[in-house]
Amino acid sequence: MKLITRAAATCAAIFLATAGWTQSRLELAETYNALPAVQEMMEAMFSPEASAAQFRASLPPGVPISDDKALRVGEIMSGVLMGLKPTMESLQTEAIAEVFTEEEIQAMIDFHSTEIGAQVLVKTQPMFQRVMGELTPQIMQAMAAKQAEIIEIMSEEN
Repeated sequence: MKLITRAAATCAAIFLATAGWTQSRLELAETYNALPAVQEMMEAMFSPEASAAQFRASLPPGVPISDDKALRVGEIMSGVLMGLKPTMESLQTEAIAEVFTEEEIQAMIDFHSTEIGAQVLVKTQPMFQRVMGELTPQIMQAMAAKQAEIIEIMSEEN
């Protein structure tokens, strides 16, 4: 049994080393994701109100939707997103461990554990929501103008 445990530990260590991150980076990333401010930010990002705003921003320009309908759609989307929260947390943990160094992750933990750092983190989601809410219709309009070119590329044989 000890041989199997050692073999599993060795395989895990090799995997972590080849993935470019260490166990401590993974543990730090898990610590970061567990911070109350990070959890609050994710919950705000998946809230019915945020989901409604995202849905509204994704509609083509000029498509009307009442606040009531947007919120009802937002509630549905929020339920779906909250169901995906554990997957997001897992993916985010892996990405943080892969992208950031131990020192950078520790700095994020240190900063976002402070009152001001937590406020910055929680306010980041509504700030991006506002920016994307205003930018998404422009992106959609610009992409619609390029749709013929994109269709031409996609219809080419490989």
